[in-house]
Amino acid sequence: MFKSKRSGLVRRLWRSRLVTESDGRDGGRRGEAARHGHSGRLHRHDTAHAFLKRLKDRSLDALVKAVETKGGVPGECVTVPRTDLRLGGHHVSPQYLLCRLFRWSDLPLSARLKALCHCQSFGSGDSAKVCCNPYHYSRLCGPESPPPPYSQSRSDEHKLLGKFGENDTGTSIGSSTSGGHRSHWCSVAYWEQRTRVGRLYPAYEPSLSIFYDLPQGTGLCLGQLHANIRSKIGFGIVLSLEADGVWVYNRSQHPVFVHSPTLDLPSARGLSVRRVMPGFSLKVFDFECSSWMTEHGVKPETQEGPWDPHSIRISFAKGWGPCYSRQFITSCPCWLEVLLNTHR
Repeated sequence: MFKSKRSGLVRRLWRSRLVTESDGRDGGRRGEAARHGHSGRLHRHDTAHAFLKRLKDRSLDALVKAVETKGGVPGECVTVPRTDLRLGGHHVSPQYLLCRLFRWSDLPLSARLKALCHCQSFGSGDSAKVCCNPYHYSRLCGPESPPPPYSQSRSDEHKLLGKFGENDTGTSIGSSTSGGHRSHWCSVAYWEQRTRVGRLYPAYEPSLSIFYDLPQGTGLCLGQLHANIRSKIGFGIVLSLEADGVWVYNRSQHPVFVHSPTLDLPSARGLSVRRVMPGFSLKVFDFECSSWMTEHGVKPETQEGPWDPHSIRISFAKGWGPCYSRQFITSCPCWLEVLLNTHR
């Protein structure tokens, strides 16, 4: 009975893997594939299938939930010994193997994978164990331009403990703290074009899920705010407060578009709106860069009139700015304004 359950879980996972047109689903094609030079792909599949069969029942069950819901139920960590697996002529990590098998069939060996903040592998690079749940990872957006010329020597001086997450009652947005209660680190406003919908939503935990429809999870559910909400938001995004800044992870099926003061080069002549594809993460606010800009009185040339140096704007599915037909974010169907709670 137990063997049958394990075999059933492995079969469900194997059916959920990403299959390219050249792979084929029929195991009887193995001879044909080998004759046409696809033996390397078959070896990769053999390695992955053998790895799955070695996992424990609980790990297999967690993987099935994550893979079949496409991250809607991210599930628990699936920890395995930190080791290299033979994949063709290369050695790869377990998390790379499963991310390639279930999320990105074209994942290059050089791709940088970032553990999400709720994963046990987050910030534990020297641990003997590693999580291989593919939906506990994101890919990193590559740089589109050189970083601004702020000083790298003062990084430890401007980490979040000095400016974000502290209890303060003077300049917080939307609420204040009292007694031993922790202050929120940001407030989120949801907009549909020029109309703000709902109230400001304060974030107290280090990560905040913002979504339209999610099988399992807590956070800001935009589906409850307005009848005309755009369903393309889907699983939405995860905002996370980390040591070096604020990150956005896009777990929806459509791109999101982001602008913040620290994404703009001081000398930029056009608004820098970054596109974050599904499954990717981007640091959308850099604490050190923000401190450097404040210290030097830097204001991007693209900004006219009032300017909030601690505000992030995120549009779902539609971009805006010089590269898009919509020049202003207020023309986008649904977007967020993230107001960081810091000393002003």
